[in-house]
Amino acid sequence: MQPGLLKLLVCPIEKTDLKFVLISEFEKEYSTQTIIEIKEGLLFSNMGFIFPIIDGVPRLLLEAIYDYSDFIKSHFDGYEKTKEQLELKYKGLLTYCIKKNKRTKKSFEFEWSFLNEEKKDKIWNDDISELSNVFLRETGHDPSYFSDKTIIDIGCGHGVMTTKISEIATCAIGVELSKSIEHAYILNKNINAMYIQADLQFLPFKSSSFDVLYSSGVIHHTNNTELSLSLIEPILKENGKICLWLYHSRKSIIHNLIDKCRKVTSALPLKLTFFILVIFVLPFTLLIKFFKRNKAPNFREEIIDLLDSFTPEFRHETEQDLATIWLSRRNYKNIRITTESQFGYSIIGEKENYS
Repeated sequence: MQPGLLKLLVCPIEKTDLKFVLISEFEKEYSTQTIIEIKEGLLFSNMGFIFPIIDGVPRLLLEAIYDYSDFIKSHFDGYEKTKEQLELKYKGLLTYCIKKNKRTKKSFEFEWSFLNEEKKDKIWNDDISELSNVFLRETGHDPSYFSDKTIIDIGCGHGVMTTKISEIATCAIGVELSKSIEHAYILNKNINAMYIQADLQFLPFKSSSFDVLYSSGVIHHTNNTELSLSLIEPILKENGKICLWLYHSRKSIIHNLIDKCRKVTSALPLKLTFFILVIFVLPFTLLIKFFKRNKAPNFREEIIDLLDSFTPEFRHETEQDLATIWLSRRNYKNIRITTESQFGYSIIGEKENYS
């Protein structure tokens, strides 16, 4: 974790400053230089929450007290007492976060573990080298627009897009719920990219912190898409740009069948669902794509597609008109659709300036 990131982070609830305790540092090599970064540390909020920094990644989940209990215990003597106090004061909040995040964290961590950047795996049919162009198409701007911008990539998953964005921006911060953020941080070689583990419904940033808010294919994988939009958009500055990629509904027998199957598979243990997909579904999808493309499909890419279709607990679809209304109600202007495919679309808007 770059030390400079500390000044941007606040309590995910109160938005007040965090107290930082350093445990260890290390040298991290970037493409342009090597710098001293925070390897391990603890962040304390006034509300009593503890957020560890582990292997260079700050873990700002409210339920971190449980997810990283062993680490916190080993570096903080007051762990048990603090946990009891948190459970007494915020039992409902902790229960809410644990319940809504448990499956999502596991499913997306597992999904992105199959991506192999070194073997040039594609991401949703796009070459990794082309992700910068994907970002530009979705946001509707050329690279010069972002040269002085601070950008947040909410739900960065594999983290590759965040790194690509950082090549044309002043700074890009990737936020991810799952532990796939660890892999993203390790592979990143651009000093302008930074990564944190956090819940998008409880972002650890103050209001009006970013010039551009980018979230591609993410908020529809939460328990409530519009609620998630309401909770992420305050971090965008006035006159800032928002870009969302959302699923829309599809009139397809196969699509409807997958939706019905997902109600079952998303409730099964993840490894059991994986076994079912590999044995009963993967052979057919590989065969179909072989005949369509006249070449052997990539096994890992196909697994990612199947996991994305069958394992998420939440998967909502939003029509373009409704998404436009959501942004209009929140005082966004110049709203328009920039890209569209059979699965979904990108929608952008500019936050109203009240001054």
